[in-house]
Amino acid sequence: MGPDDAQAVGQRRRFLRRPQEVAAARRFVGDALAGAADDRETVRLLVSEAVTSVLDQPGGQADGSFEVGWALRGDRLHVEVSDDGGPARLRRRIHEVGAPGGWGLQLVQALASRWGVREDPGGRAIWFDLDLRGQPSRAT
Repeated sequence: MGPDDAQAVGQRRRFLRRPQEVAAARRFVGDALAGAADDRETVRLLVSEAVTSVLDQPGGQADGSFEVGWALRGDRLHVEVSDDGGPARLRRRIHEVGAPGGWGLQLVQALASRWGVREDPGGRAIWFDLDLRGQPSRAT
């Protein structure tokens, strides 16, 4: 999270590097948006795609973990998914129109207000911001 989020409400949580943890990460962030059903479904989809993209990268520690953090500030939700490192780099791939997979970051690009990727030897992070349409309210 950035310095602009000093006044933000948010949480971070670490998950085991397993495909079945995608659903837990999706719930973790989605539950932050009580009462904003459309936004909640969009953010759940974006979290799923970001986590899956991190898990699909070769070079991460197979028995490692990934971390998901969110910050809610006014009508903007910032989400960041980071892994525990490895030599792989996120890359854009060209997919055939009928390809069954590989569309995750394109969905993030299409649905998020802003997004990006940070990489260094310590790991990589996919982040996105979602400008909320409904009245955001934090789950208690």
